[in-house]
Amino acid sequence: MENKRFEKIENLFITSLNNRFFSASAVAFSRWSNGGYDRFKKYYGFSQQEPFEKKLEKDDFFDLASLSKALVTVPVLLHLFEKNAIKPYTTLGEIFSRCPEDKKKISIKELMSHSAGFVSHREYFNELIKISGKNRKEYLLQQILNEQLRFQKGDIHCYSDLGFILLGLIIEKITGKEIDELSGKIIYPPLKLQKDLIFPNSLEKHTPTYVDTGNCLWSKKRLSGLVHDDNCRAMGGVAGHAGLFGTLSGVMSFCEHLLDQWRDREQHPAYSNKLLRKTLKRVGKSTWTMGFSMVSSQNSSAGKYFSEKSVGHLGFTGTSFWIDPEKDCIAVLLTNRVCYGLDNRKIKEFRPELHNLLMEDRGKVHQVEN
Repeated sequence: MENKRFEKIENLFITSLNNRFFSASAVAFSRWSNGGYDRFKKYYGFSQQEPFEKKLEKDDFFDLASLSKALVTVPVLLHLFEKNAIKPYTTLGEIFSRCPEDKKKISIKELMSHSAGFVSHREYFNELIKISGKNRKEYLLQQILNEQLRFQKGDIHCYSDLGFILLGLIIEKITGKEIDELSGKIIYPPLKLQKDLIFPNSLEKHTPTYVDTGNCLWSKKRLSGLVHDDNCRAMGGVAGHAGLFGTLSGVMSFCEHLLDQWRDREQHPAYSNKLLRKTLKRVGKSTWTMGFSMVSSQNSSAGKYFSEKSVGHLGFTGTSFWIDPEKDCIAVLLTNRVCYGLDNRKIKEFRPELHNLLMEDRGKVHQVEN
């Protein structure tokens, strides 16, 4: 990366740290060239500020928030599709005997592509924390199944945590195992990433450093190694919509693997490249695939240079990644923007500016069809 552009990126991060966009941030950019990846990585700020400042290190773990959907839940589902344990068109009525009539025909694909009709979010944790741990998931399942749908399934695509919480519960019902165990044994080990993409509650002998994301309002605990999402935390830290923690290298390596599968440069033993490519196709006229976001025609967080076939995801804590199969490159941003409060929305202006700087030498501006 040329010096002038590098200086602009440095200034962007320094200014953003000074203006309290986040206290810690890490960025990586990777592009395929001459049979391998050229990589740029940089770390800024402090993983914790209280009771003392601790400088962010390359092996520190960020709370990836909703990146969990794309980096854990989707590949586990692909594995189950590959084994014919479940199919994209399997319905809730086929899975749950006590499924309400209005949700019996909702499919796995519709849950994955945010077109099942569920609202975006509910604060279930307020009631979950009053219930004994072993009964929480059954209570949560019934609450979601009894939710009034916001729209008719398949008609509209509306981002929903509820759909992915439900997918996590479906995976557990089908396999008898939680998603952390499945990903830790099936998805990450073949890529040697089981120590870089983790659920902290599942660790036995590994005690990494975590990036601080603030305080829990109901337990008063410092959220360092504890997932920021309240519903996930009340579920024990493992869920289909959140709970995954990762290093910058871990997230980038997994994204590189997805791109390599997409381009048939590599394979994964748990699911086929063909199945992955089907999953990465746009669903209808939406900006969603089955689990991944796509660049939008206006005000995309990806900026203006990622091609229209690019896929990615955002996380509430201030995390994101974008993968471009046409320009053969990847951008990963990890931050803890929630450490300064839930209404800290400065990341919205930061993301596209950063991506434009990273991508400005990658060709023409994207044109997205409406």
